[in-house]
Amino acid sequence: MIIGLSGSDAPRVSQVMPLVHHNPATHGMFRISVEVDDGIITAAQPLLGSMHRGAEKLFESRDYRQVLGLANRHEWLSAYSGEVGVAQLVEQTLGIEVPPAAKLLRTVMLEVSRVTSHLAFLAAFPWSDNHTGQSYRAQRENLVAHMQQYTGSRMHHMLTRIGGLTHAPTKQWVDALIEILESTTTTLTSIPENARSEYVGLGTLTLDAAHDLAVSGPVARASGYPIDLRTQDALLVSNSAWTMTHATAGDVTARLEILHNEVIVSANSIHTFANEIHQVLNHEVNVLLPKVLRVPEGSYQHSIETPLGIASWFLVSKGDKMPYRLKLRPASLNTVLALPAVLVNQSVEHVAQIVASMPFVAGDVDR
Repeated sequence: MIIGLSGSDAPRVSQVMPLVHHNPATHGMFRISVEVDDGIITAAQPLLGSMHRGAEKLFESRDYRQVLGLANRHEWLSAYSGEVGVAQLVEQTLGIEVPPAAKLLRTVMLEVSRVTSHLAFLAAFPWSDNHTGQSYRAQRENLVAHMQQYTGSRMHHMLTRIGGLTHAPTKQWVDALIEILESTTTTLTSIPENARSEYVGLGTLTLDAAHDLAVSGPVARASGYPIDLRTQDALLVSNSAWTMTHATAGDVTARLEILHNEVIVSANSIHTFANEIHQVLNHEVNVLLPKVLRVPEGSYQHSIETPLGIASWFLVSKGDKMPYRLKLRPASLNTVLALPAVLVNQSVEHVAQIVASMPFVAGDVDR
């Protein structure tokens, strides 16, 4: 049996998951091949590659400034992470020191992206009631619309520049951001109790499996694997109010709770930066760069914690203004490869709930 995630896959699959159309997992051409015995899944295999766009080859024909415009197109729910990841990689190779104001604003914007990304998956989960998903969706829409006021885009912000940012936000925008986030934390106090109990024990990913499959992000932390690069990222601003959230059950309920709790933690951590942000709004947020950027010959790598987990970049330079090779190991790939571990021995009726609790973006896998 071939299960499709999107209605557009109906002509080439045996069954389409009953996921809402705005679920991020449906925004691609991703399918799962499963073997079923008496309603129970005995084997599962993700079918990848249907929407490959050759992005890594495109990198090789763009200079380092232009690469940023492609790097934010893969994990489109947190496109900002792609911008920052590549910018940090190039900045490290060239010894560029990012202004403190830009470092602080990058930190804040990455946390805002984490909030909007998590809310997208929570809003699109197949909850048993309509109110829960609508509540998450309304809060996300407020933030996305507010981000658009600052960057001019709802998704692909292109706010990052090598050496900093294009511009700083206004004081009014920052004040409004804090108000929206306060509303988010007040509204989203906890996952409904009936939803919490309904999915206990469903689609469990054990700690050993999470480690062996190199899963990261909220999926890993839900299985008791406390891995988060924000604890050691010297290129961003540390926040004493931030705490890593993790669970141990590794089931659908645990993953939903991790997503929910990380929204609250990120929103609260941004709030603690409010005074610092106000103090740097008139400071420089970028550095003067030469007309042409050339990375010294050699191999370089860099990793960043995105909302979905660890994304790693590997650069090979021949000393030209364009990368000779630039490869991405996306967080979504390992999450998708972990799907067989959580689907086997589960009822085929629960596939939608299990897959929806494993946050990934198809474009991040088939890049």
